[in-house]
Amino acid sequence: MLFSAVEKTGLPMIVTDPNRPNDPIVFANRAFLELTGYAADEVMGRNCRFLQGPDTEPNRLAELRAALAEDRDIALEITNHRRDGTPFVNHLFVGPVYGADGRLLYRFGSQLDVTEVHRNRARLVESEERQRAILDSAIEMAIIATDTEGRITDWNVGAERILGWSAEEMRGRTVERIFTPEDRAAGRAEAEMRRALADGSAEDERWHLRKDGRRFYAAGDMTPLRGVGGEHRGFVKAMSDRTPQREAAAKQQADAEFMRGVLASSADCIKVLDLDGDLTFMSEGGMRVMEVSDFNHIRGCPWLNFWQGQGHADAVVALDAAKAGGVGHFQGAADTYLGTPKWWDVQVTPILGADERPEKILSVSRDITEQKSVEGRLAASEERWRGLFTGMQEGFLSAELVRDADGRAVDFRFLEVNPAFAGLTGLPADSAGRTMRDLVPDIPQWLIDTYARVIETGAPENFEIHVPELHRTFEVRASRQDERRFAALFLEISDRKRTEARRAATAELGDRLRDVDDRREITRIAAEIMGRTLGLSHAGYGQVDLSAETILVEQEWTAPGLTDIAGLHRFRDYGSYIEDLKAGRNVVIGDTAGDPRTAEDADALAAISARGLLNLPVLEHGRLVALFYGLRAEPGAWAPEDIAFVRNVVDRTRSAVARVEAEARRDLLNHELSHRMKNLLAMVQSIAAQTMRAASAVEEARDVLGGRLIALGKAHDLLMGGALAGTRIRDVVREALAVHGAGGDRIQVSGPDEGIGADQALSLSLMLHELATNAAKYGALSNGDGRVEVDWERLADGGEPLLRLRWRERGGPLVAPPTRKGFGSRFIQRALATQVGGELSLDYPPEGVVCTLTAPLAAFGATRETTAAPRG
Repeated sequence: MLFSAVEKTGLPMIVTDPNRPNDPIVFANRAFLELTGYAADEVMGRNCRFLQGPDTEPNRLAELRAALAEDRDIALEITNHRRDGTPFVNHLFVGPVYGADGRLLYRFGSQLDVTEVHRNRARLVESEERQRAILDSAIEMAIIATDTEGRITDWNVGAERILGWSAEEMRGRTVERIFTPEDRAAGRAEAEMRRALADGSAEDERWHLRKDGRRFYAAGDMTPLRGVGGEHRGFVKAMSDRTPQREAAAKQQADAEFMRGVLASSADCIKVLDLDGDLTFMSEGGMRVMEVSDFNHIRGCPWLNFWQGQGHADAVVALDAAKAGGVGHFQGAADTYLGTPKWWDVQVTPILGADERPEKILSVSRDITEQKSVEGRLAASEERWRGLFTGMQEGFLSAELVRDADGRAVDFRFLEVNPAFAGLTGLPADSAGRTMRDLVPDIPQWLIDTYARVIETGAPENFEIHVPELHRTFEVRASRQDERRFAALFLEISDRKRTEARRAATAELGDRLRDVDDRREITRIAAEIMGRTLGLSHAGYGQVDLSAETILVEQEWTAPGLTDIAGLHRFRDYGSYIEDLKAGRNVVIGDTAGDPRTAEDADALAAISARGLLNLPVLEHGRLVALFYGLRAEPGAWAPEDIAFVRNVVDRTRSAVARVEAEARRDLLNHELSHRMKNLLAMVQSIAAQTMRAASAVEEARDVLGGRLIALGKAHDLLMGGALAGTRIRDVVREALAVHGAGGDRIQVSGPDEGIGADQALSLSLMLHELATNAAKYGALSNGDGRVEVDWERLADGGEPLLRLRWRERGGPLVAPPTRKGFGSRFIQRALATQVGGELSLDYPPEGVVCTLTAPLAAFGATRETTAAPRG
């Protein structure tokens, strides 16, 4: 009956006779013939060695022969070959069959094709190799995986190299271990995990700790790890050592260690059931795999009760099919007798009686727990890999080289790219299967040569690549996968490179402006550095005429291939933003065609390559006097860092210009002081000589000379208060006549607010001193009723403007012309008149002396500053 059941079962089985020469096959069921492809007459009477072939493992044959020699059971996996020569992996069980007298009668053998199990193992290995490609490409990055509570579950080689701990030392510890004491106290690790969950990622740059206690500066990124269903499974933290390049941008990369394992095979469990489904027989192998020590413990038990959940429902269907004469098959979960949970592949067939009707039921169960475990781990590995692959912010590609007939690398074909790579580079997300030259025909050959060198030498390489069309720069880390394939990790470092460029430009600006003393050259250098650093079309500095609303650009920096736009421009020809400039506001326009201030004049701006515009006003006393400008040929937002850089350039340029102007003013003042001292000493010498020559006594000479020197000193004090550049006529008159009561009832001063140069002011002060001294001695100021009027006015006769200055006395003693002229009279008539090239009349009418000086206004040496000086 058992042989009949074996014949009907779908499990391949044979029986051999060890008592006959060569242990021939005496029975082979239909399932065995279907598995091997042989006919019954081709196997009967033959030894099983015909299943061996070139792929059969010698060590497994040795194990099998040893078991046969010792007449013991054996279960192993061995590579056999079908009749057509194709190999398959056979899970073989061979056991002796003894008679009642203990004599060896037969050997029983069952086979099961487990090739698919091995394929699943291969797929798992392939998945793990693919994961390892990412990890191996991250040779300079620490990848730390944690569970949802922050306990470390995986720790790559990069983490060991950067942090110092091995993976075994860190598994199970919290990620806080690598944070500094102050960050642990502040709860930085927990905050980072919360932010990663809320925002999808949490970037940071901070100090971390190595195993030896030393600190290093790292750029990191933490992302949540999620399953296919979106459930939160933990975190992945990628970090790179940025200690040597702290001021640069960041190295960062993600890596992870994934689960792996080796799956083991299991034996068959052969059972015979009655038509009610109760157990009546179980093979020894079945008892071993089911962990049953004595079949009597389970004899008569309902077979259906072993199955759980869906497995129970499937077992019912399979049993009904067998009872109806058919074959039932399912896979389900059932615990062993000792409670060990397992998965089984089950085939249920009828055992027919003499009447060809089902008499009993044969159930053959194959332990596929390991296979299910492989499938589950494969799915988890794929899920985990896919989550990391699609969620990482760094671009990743796997590719194979394409060589020409001479073996030269000429292209490469994408095998896989992650979404971040497509987003960063602008290449299609479905690039897999296409070549680089198909996507970018003019890709530089050096890039392909670099990848070829990585494969040929096996040495990873780091390099940078700039993509002008995207205005992006990437740091690429390439590593070898095998003799044809490589992997590359792309990290965008555009911001870091722009920061480095701005920093270098700022240093260059300081170096080049340090010794420049020409204002035009200063602004030219600033415009050149600003335009070159920011990739502008034009950059420069211009003087603003606010009343005309124009800007004069004397010279500018222009990008190669563009036309210089130096010259006079009207603001209103390019929009209405001058109102912002007048108010002292920066004008920052990313797209002149879309901004309401410039949209109507966008064509005029486009004609000078100004699709983007940046104007920084320069104000003096709240008034717009100049501006720095930068233009872009293409529209695009102005980064705050670029605006800050331009403001820094403007400030440094203004400081350099102010330095040059201050040095010029200092040189002018030093020159004027030297000139003034020479004139002052010459005048003192002249006054002293003339006074002593005209005096009749020493006492008289002393008094006259003292008064004249006092007047000279006061005039000089007045000029020094005006920084030697000159002063105003009103101040000179009041100071010279202050001792006589200028501005009171007796001396009246009137005239417009006119300036006077330094030399002319000294002469005027001395002339007024002589007139006042004479008036005090002989004229209007010698009694109590007289008065003096000093006035001046502008005269216009249709030509050059004139200034008339008049001294007039009233109410003093009657005046008569002097009989002789002393130094004072000669000084009055010659000194100032000669200096300004004017005409002086000194008249003596009886009512009082009148002195009138008329000369060109410009000859008085007035400047805009002395004329416009505030009243004091």
